[in-house]
Amino acid sequence: MANRRVSRRRRGCHALFAHVAACATGIALFSWSAGAAPVLDCATEAAALLKEEADLPRLEVASPADRPPYCITLDTIMTFAARVKAHAVRCPQSGHAPAVAEWDRTRTQYAKLFSQYRCKRTR
Repeated sequence: MANRRVSRRRRGCHALFAHVAACATGIALFSWSAGAAPVLDCATEAAALLKEEADLPRLEVASPADRPPYCITLDTIMTFAARVKAHAVRCPQSGHAPAVAEWDRTRTQYAKLFSQYRCKRTR
C-alpha cells in the first residue's frame, strides 16, 4: 500500500459535478414542461369566472377610511376585470365577451381610486 498513488482531486468532486448537472437538467426540463402545460378549455374557465364573480368583494361595503381593506378590494376587482378581458380574448364566443367593455371601465375607474388612495399592489 505504500506505493499507492494518491489523487490530487478532492473526494466527492465528481459527485458534486454530477449533482450540479442533474439540477441544471431538472430545471431545464421543468421550465420546458411548464410552458407546454395545457390551457383550460373555455367552458371550464368561464364557469370558474362566474363562481369567482359571485364571490367578489363589494366596494360599496368597503370604506376609503379603512385603507388596507379598501385597497385590497380595489386590487381584487381590478385583477378580476383583467382576467375577464384575457378570457374574452382567448375565448371570443364566451358569455363573458359582451361584459368586457363594462369590466374595462370598472377597472379604469378603480385604478384611478387605487392611485388616489396611494394603494400598493398585493401581488
